[in-house]
Amino acid sequence: MKKILVSVMVMGLVSACASPYRPTPFDHATSGISSVQVVEDVLPPQPAVRKLATNGQNIASSTSGLGLAGLVVGLAAAGIEAGIADGQNKKINATLAKEKFDGEAIFDETFEGDLKAQNFEVSTSKLARPENRGMVVVPAQGDAAAGSAVLDVNGYAYGYQQVGGTKMWRPYVVISVKMYDAKDPTKVLLDNHVEYNAVVPGELTVNVPGDEAYGFDSVEAIEANPQKAAEGLRTALQAAAHATAQLLR
Repeated sequence: MKKILVSVMVMGLVSACASPYRPTPFDHATSGISSVQVVEDVLPPQPAVRKLATNGQNIASSTSGLGLAGLVVGLAAAGIEAGIADGQNKKINATLAKEKFDGEAIFDETFEGDLKAQNFEVSTSKLARPENRGMVVVPAQGDAAAGSAVLDVNGYAYGYQQVGGTKMWRPYVVISVKMYDAKDPTKVLLDNHVEYNAVVPGELTVNVPGDEAYGFDSVEAIEANPQKAAEGLRTALQAAAHATAQLLR
């Protein structure tokens, strides 16, 4: 329990001291960048369900001000919720499998097509993504051609989410984007976030509104209509890919 309290205190201090996020914009016309190496492994292997309170906080927020007893109750409730979410994940992924759904292929095709339309030479980078799905570590490429960049598009999560105060389940996508000079990766050429169907849209990030046509009033309703479920998530991934590519214009 002492370890839990120390962790909570440290997180509070980190939050209080953290600098506000500021994106780094990119201007294709003045950058001199013509070739982009896109890091593979954009998305997690499978979609995941996400449940959020109306204010974007997780279930632990309900224990605020209740002391240790509240914390213990919150952790127990979170464990129960995790078990429910696991079952819902299995149901939704089994439903999408009926449609042979491949989120990575959908995103890659749309994104790389947009980049080529913007006159970039596009290749893939096989840099390994950390197990925690953080951003990749980009080494310097001394022999890289002038105008080369490494682009890390990291889709932390995607799938179907339910937001507090509503019954509806709708697609969501969360992406972080960073682009580095290939010769000198200490030079960050682009840094931004893209979110499809954000619960709390950020002022300094790219927020893509969700399509209201793809709403389900339960996980069972998603199971009952695999074609619509796959179409909704495909629409979300394509919209997120288009928005991400727009950052390189």
